[in-house]
Amino acid sequence: MRPKVLFSYILLCLIWGSTWFILKKSLTNGTPPFFGSGMRFLLAGSILWIIIFFQKNYPPFSKPALRIYFQFGVLNLAISYGLTYWATQYIYSSLSSIIWSGFPLTVALFSYFMLPNEILTKKKVLSLALGSIGAASILIESINLSGENVTIGVVLVILAVIIASYPSVYLKKYNQIVSSLHINSVSQLMAGIILLSVSYFIENDQQMIWSNYNIFALIYLTIPGSLIAWFIYIWLYSHLSMSQISYIAFFPPLMATTLGWVFLDEALTTMSIIGGISVIFGAVLINFHE
Repeated sequence: MRPKVLFSYILLCLIWGSTWFILKKSLTNGTPPFFGSGMRFLLAGSILWIIIFFQKNYPPFSKPALRIYFQFGVLNLAISYGLTYWATQYIYSSLSSIIWSGFPLTVALFSYFMLPNEILTKKKVLSLALGSIGAASILIESINLSGENVTIGVVLVILAVIIASYPSVYLKKYNQIVSSLHINSVSQLMAGIILLSVSYFIENDQQMIWSNYNIFALIYLTIPGSLIAWFIYIWLYSHLSMSQISYIAFFPPLMATTLGWVFLDEALTTMSIIGGISVIFGAVLINFHE
């Protein structure tokens, strides 16, 4: 891996690892989930469009490009992030991040059906089995975790991971059609509008608390968390294999679990930890010797 690619890879892992702690604390401090996620993408998309207008480098709107924008904006951003934001109100940030570490497993499954060069080897089957066992363990154990809507929160994050996998593999297959700047500008603005529309109808009884921390969280999740992170993520599509890209999901949970334990007093049960290890080990195995 070339130094520039490696640096970008590490930076992306650090950004996404820290966003879970910041997101959870922001939700706890009074940020409505759909409003918060919508503002994050609306601001990020708007900034990108300013760059586009300044550069006069307008995105293509061919049918293939529109399919990518729609899938990434609606599935990967609006639905997956909307579900994750809502669920993280009720479950630990570390638990959300651990479930998201199963992303390489679902990506591998979609890749097998969508990418001609992807083969479902015995190693990948074992990885998928470990990930499934881990996810099932976390889901079963969520029943015993204290708090409101914990189980449904776990289910929704698992669903978000599955939904995000398809457009990610589709983008890998057709990444030459649109640039990172174009897909982020269109998709993030689209996701922001969708999520804020949802917030208008179902969160009209919740007021955003504009505390200093919530303003900081919005800025952090918008600039590093959306603009920088997603630009790097899509840029890496042209430099790494699909498995290497999905391996990014392994490192943030380790960082998020540490931050959640130290700063948010998040203590997972033994079964949840075992399930998380199973998911993460499956993600490691599927990329081993890549």
